[in-house]
Amino acid sequence: MHILQLLRKQSKYFLLFVGTLGSVNSIVYLGLLAFINNAVNGSSLSFAKGYDGWIFAGLVLLSLVCTKVFQTYMVKLTQELLLHYELSILQQLRFATWEAFEKLGAQRIYTAIGDVRILAYIPEVLVAVVNSAVIIVCALAYLFWVSPLGGLAVLALTGALLTFYMWRNKRIEKDLNIVRDLQNDYHQYLRDLIYGFKEVKMSTERNDRIYHDYLKENRLKGKELGTRSAVKYLDNELTGTYSWYIALGVGIFLLPNLLHLSLAQTVPFIVVILYLMGPLASLVKIIPYYTNVKIALERIDGIRADIEAEVTVTDSFGDAPAIKGEFAEIRFREVTFEYKDEKQNKVFRVGPVSLTFNRGEVVFITGGNGSGKSTFINLLTGLYQPTSGTISLNGQVIPLAAYPHYSNHISAIFTHAYLFNENYDQFDLSADNKELSKLIEMMELTAAIRIGNDRNFIDNNLSKGQQKRLAMIYAIMENRDILVLDEWAAEQDPHFRAYFYKRLIPELKRRGKTIIAVTHDDHYFDCADRMLKFDYGKIVADTVITPENAHFSIDVCNN
Repeated sequence: MHILQLLRKQSKYFLLFVGTLGSVNSIVYLGLLAFINNAVNGSSLSFAKGYDGWIFAGLVLLSLVCTKVFQTYMVKLTQELLLHYELSILQQLRFATWEAFEKLGAQRIYTAIGDVRILAYIPEVLVAVVNSAVIIVCALAYLFWVSPLGGLAVLALTGALLTFYMWRNKRIEKDLNIVRDLQNDYHQYLRDLIYGFKEVKMSTERNDRIYHDYLKENRLKGKELGTRSAVKYLDNELTGTYSWYIALGVGIFLLPNLLHLSLAQTVPFIVVILYLMGPLASLVKIIPYYTNVKIALERIDGIRADIEAEVTVTDSFGDAPAIKGEFAEIRFREVTFEYKDEKQNKVFRVGPVSLTFNRGEVVFITGGNGSGKSTFINLLTGLYQPTSGTISLNGQVIPLAAYPHYSNHISAIFTHAYLFNENYDQFDLSADNKELSKLIEMMELTAAIRIGNDRNFIDNNLSKGQQKRLAMIYAIMENRDILVLDEWAAEQDPHFRAYFYKRLIPELKRRGKTIIAVTHDDHYFDCADRMLKFDYGKIVADTVITPENAHFSIDVCNN
């Protein structure tokens, strides 16, 4: 029913098309039954007057045309449905918070997108369902007309078989849900293999374990459950098929002798059973697809609901309140952020944090692992929203819906910076861009990067340190007021690390940038205007660096 509701929402003419196809096919199949029955009995319909063959051919042609028109309509409708579902997931995902994305996990998103493709087979399945249902109804109606007792017998058998199928299907559905969960895990293990391939190759034990204990074990469980489900479906199909063979045998060999029936009396019963066997077998084969679609839609609706619960903007970033004016300051007032487990119990807390970042400052952030630095950076960049407290930009408290616009003031290069495979920002990356050439020279990438006018793109096939430098070029080209760097210099060689602190940071400050950098390079702490130290989620030191207190402040931040 859920599938029909979806299709009805997608097109207001859906029920009209289904009704038209069903009505035409009802006329066709009743006519065909009558022709076949009379042909077997050697009689002719009174109104046909010798044109039985032509009328038969006309009915078949009418059914063909109607089925073709309906199936074409269904293909178009289903493709629209596929597009709607896929884009709706992506649309909701792009408006989701980073926190929501972390909870979902990439593997669940991949699985949901894959589930959408299952809907592609709806046209042929629905046409088969409509045709089969019409044939069954028409055949039973015809049998009731010529033999009420036979009609009751066939109806009882049909009802019993359908009840048996649905009862079995509920048990199979549990296995298929487990298969879906295994698919989620499989995507996770596969990502580990692909993105951690170097690490996998560095340990034969790890290599064996990820394959044998996780990937292979997952696929073996999937195969076992898949086989079990397929065998159960096969049992259903065989039960249905051979039940009708038994009914056919009863009609041919048993009933005529027991009830002393003539050939004319048994022919309708036999014809109807032969006529029903194909449609009923078709319906039984459709049940596995129906179950998979049902599970897929439940999972898709589930992930959409989970994303929607965390979405602050739903249709357009233009709907969110904009934060206008040039950057002057960012202020945290009693800001906290809490990590919670699945039972909503607090497991870690950052804050309360109260501080101000002013335009043109160079602020270094330090602290041990797990001290709260990365969480604070996520709050600062707008990826996380505070559990309590407020963040203000230029004296204006940032409402929840305005965080996307707040983030537009900030360029960020995170610890694991990702370089896109397309120029989504539409930067001018041509050889004619003099500013780009200067930046490449500034980042000492002249020998590593070649730019040309054939494609507005720079190849990402660089070392980790060079990729960070290319990310810095893009961040500068964004021309935003605030630059947030999370251990940017960690992968640079000693020469370029010194160049970054002694030359690049002063140059960026001269350009009016506010730089907030997480760093452990204590030899260069004196390059900052201010130092923040985190410990156990709290700021334990907030020190202004001056030539007079530079060494003292550095000692404080190191201890």
